[in-house]
Amino acid sequence: MDLMAQLGPLAFGSRLRRLSDLITKQASAVYESFGLDFDPKWFTLFYLLSRKSPLSVTEIADELGFSHPAIIQLARELEQAGLIVSEKSGKDSRKRLLSLSDKGQELLPELEKIWQAINELNTQLITKQRHNLLFAMEEMEETLAQEHYLSRFKTYFKMKQLDEVEIIDFDPAYREQFKQLNLAWIEKYFKVEEPDIRTLSDPEGSIIAKGGRVFFARYRNEIVGTCALLAATNQVFELVKMAVAPEAQGKQIGKKLCVHAIETARQLGARQVYLESNTSLTTALALYKKVGFYKVESSPSPYQRSNIKMQIDL
Repeated sequence: MDLMAQLGPLAFGSRLRRLSDLITKQASAVYESFGLDFDPKWFTLFYLLSRKSPLSVTEIADELGFSHPAIIQLARELEQAGLIVSEKSGKDSRKRLLSLSDKGQELLPELEKIWQAINELNTQLITKQRHNLLFAMEEMEETLAQEHYLSRFKTYFKMKQLDEVEIIDFDPAYREQFKQLNLAWIEKYFKVEEPDIRTLSDPEGSIIAKGGRVFFARYRNEIVGTCALLAATNQVFELVKMAVAPEAQGKQIGKKLCVHAIETARQLGARQVYLESNTSLTTALALYKKVGFYKVESSPSPYQRSNIKMQIDL
């Protein structure tokens, strides 16, 4: 069995390299059959210089979309083969300009005859396939030019992480996790206050019995985050006690907790959810803004650390 074929999209880049190596090897045989010592990987640079020269390494890299080190390596090989020459620029002595050598110019007509035949044969091969490989390559190149692969990967990976996070309702078995997660967060940035102690010691009495909700985030069978909705009025809830374990941060857990709490408030008939925070918590504030919260005028708070109020209308 062909391992590359079995791996499918996972080996996409490796399979392209294998195809490229196969084409290069078989094209080498074509040049050799004409008694020419010409490496197929030199083609694009040699062809460019035959049509436009002299050019600097930077200009060539821009034209071909190759890296500077790749151009330098190809140029070195072509120069060693005697097919191009490198000269200092008259305008900038630090810059070297590349062009075809006399030997390269002499070889060009014979190469062009071979290229014409290769072009015609490749056209036949491509048109005989069910899928046009050139069109597919152009589409992929355009797609990657629009957004870097790393950016796409990060976005996709965040979505996968989000899918792995399970939000569950309050369970007395996790009462201690509710307390410890919040204490760890508060002690890291501020100091524990009396209202914290009352709420964290008795979430059933201070939150649930008053019409609120407590949620937990479970990731790979571990409770790694929590938050709660505290009923302010029949139609207004406060988002409180949001905390995520340090080792689980960066996995979109806070976002999923927040979104779940907002959706629960909406299902309970709320018209508004607000929260109190501190302006030093820039990451948390950015998350709140991302899910729809906006800053409003502050009101008296039972917490000394609170200096900003945000809300979202449902």
